[in-house]
Amino acid sequence: MTGRLTVDTWAPLLCLALAAAVRLPASGHAPTAVAGALAAPLAAIAAAWMAGPGATPWAGCLLALSPIHALASRQVAPESLLVTTLLVAVWLLAVLERYGHPALAVALGLVVGGLASGGAPAFAAVAILLPSWLALRRERRAAAFLSAVVALAVGAAAIVPGLARSPFDYGEIAPSIPATTLQGLVRCAGASFTRVMGLEYHLVVSQARYVLPLTALFVALMVRGAMRLSARPRGLLVAGTLVPLALGAVMALVTGQVAPLQANRLLAALPFVALLTANGLASLSGTRAWAAGTLVGGILAAFLALALAR
Repeated sequence: MTGRLTVDTWAPLLCLALAAAVRLPASGHAPTAVAGALAAPLAAIAAAWMAGPGATPWAGCLLALSPIHALASRQVAPESLLVTTLLVAVWLLAVLERYGHPALAVALGLVVGGLASGGAPAFAAVAILLPSWLALRRERRAAAFLSAVVALAVGAAAIVPGLARSPFDYGEIAPSIPATTLQGLVRCAGASFTRVMGLEYHLVVSQARYVLPLTALFVALMVRGAMRLSARPRGLLVAGTLVPLALGAVMALVTGQVAPLQANRLLAALPFVALLTANGLASLSGTRAWAAGTLVGGILAAFLALALAR
């Protein structure tokens, strides 16, 4: 330990300040605003454990500048709290993967149980994915089992007094939500995932295909970030990105409407998208890294400004 301060050690605080500047002053909804702001430093911390210190500042900035998450943080809606809670779970999983302490397994189970009983299908599915992924490693199966038991206990404790919400209760679905067709399924999934990445295209153009070059840039960084990871974190981050989309598609086919594929219902993928993109940026070197980071940050900031102005 040299005690030298670097951008990596300061990144969580810097990202918190950036996120708070976007969310807190104009928001009258303090709990969701605070939860949304805390997601940025938590993403930086999770990135340090999952991908390495190079990805730390990028991950925090991506969450801080995420337009769809910023909007959720400024409303009375559960999404910002769920994203923050999911990031806590990812961080706990990364620490548990390394140390395997029973207290960490209990803490992970508490968080997973809360996410699974919160009534958001994508978050419940990703929460269940975490201890399942941990169980793939033989020496961590006891910790995974303990986490699963605690999560089930939390779910049961929420069900008995009626606090648990059904993930299939959508409430009243607006008449404007179209029926599920194969073409509509693909278009809705692509458009919603574009928004989860941070590209609020609808504020500028009518369809997501008009921002395809920007989408390709983000996807390329995600792929690069995934390829630079070792097998276990790569598998988790890729699965966490795809599970909400896959579940939304299945539920859209079952319900007959594409409501499960709306962008706000896929926000469980956001932490994993941010971590993969951050690792892609961290894998670049020198001028290329700062050029790509400035470009990505500028794109997100531009869409964030449009979203907040609207």
